[in-house]
Amino acid sequence: MDFRVYQVIYPDDLVQHGQALFEFLRGMAKQPGEYRFDYCITNDIDYSNDIITFCLSEGHQSNISSVDDNKNAYVPEVSPYLSTCVALDLQEKRLLVQHRDYPPDNLSKDTNMTRLSLMLNQAFEAVCNAIFNYLDTTREADDEDFAHIFRHYRITMLRVRLHETGRYISEEAQVFEDEITNERWKRGWAEDGSSMHEVILKAPGRGGEGDLRESPLAKSLINLVRKDVMEINYWDDDGVSESLSRNDFRRFSIAGINIHTLIITAIQTISNEVYNRREEIRRFIATRDFE
Repeated sequence: MDFRVYQVIYPDDLVQHGQALFEFLRGMAKQPGEYRFDYCITNDIDYSNDIITFCLSEGHQSNISSVDDNKNAYVPEVSPYLSTCVALDLQEKRLLVQHRDYPPDNLSKDTNMTRLSLMLNQAFEAVCNAIFNYLDTTREADDEDFAHIFRHYRITMLRVRLHETGRYISEEAQVFEDEITNERWKRGWAEDGSSMHEVILKAPGRGGEGDLRESPLAKSLINLVRKDVMEINYWDDDGVSESLSRNDFRRFSIAGINIHTLIITAIQTISNEVYNRREEIRRFIATRDFE
């Protein structure tokens, strides 16, 4: 599950208001939306380690028919509410919002952010006597981002730029299970003096068959001590094809949860990940000064 990260603009300490903000958000009633569709913060809300994690649920008109046209049989309707997971880190003053698709015609990313901002603004005005403001953030992709994706997702394309010298695979890398084969393979890479400067590997994407994580070549490339990973294509937990290049700006990614995960499980996982990865979250910096 990917999250957009925003920097909250507030001059003073937010942690001191944590419990009051949590209580206010937990007690908020349903809010009226457009076309008689309401929205709310569900009861699945958590406050721990100065992080408020919750789910914004929005009513919508389903685009899916309740009748299977092929079999002419009744199909249970999908949930009339669509959920977006949110985390507000009071210590780091960062707002994390789930990056997802909004298939219903009456929902969109902009609508979602407007509603979320309105609810958070009510809380800030009541508790902090301040307006809720935030800015977009950016963070350039680095080698650890590519390595994280390689470890957790099915990889279908990998593009790596090599250096002329120093083609050493890291000592802890396990390319092959057999230790003798593994060491001989690493030695061969270290002795490579060819003029090869870039490698592109591809595997079948759709159908769930291809995965470069099973390739000794891909394992070797990602574990080179000196290299520049230029681009990687992968399939996320929702089965959506994604790509990341060296020039892209990153989102905050949490593996192991997706849109089908139980909300209570997702909330707890998100809260723990945000707490354990605060150093990474600090690297998401506002793109401009607040005026």
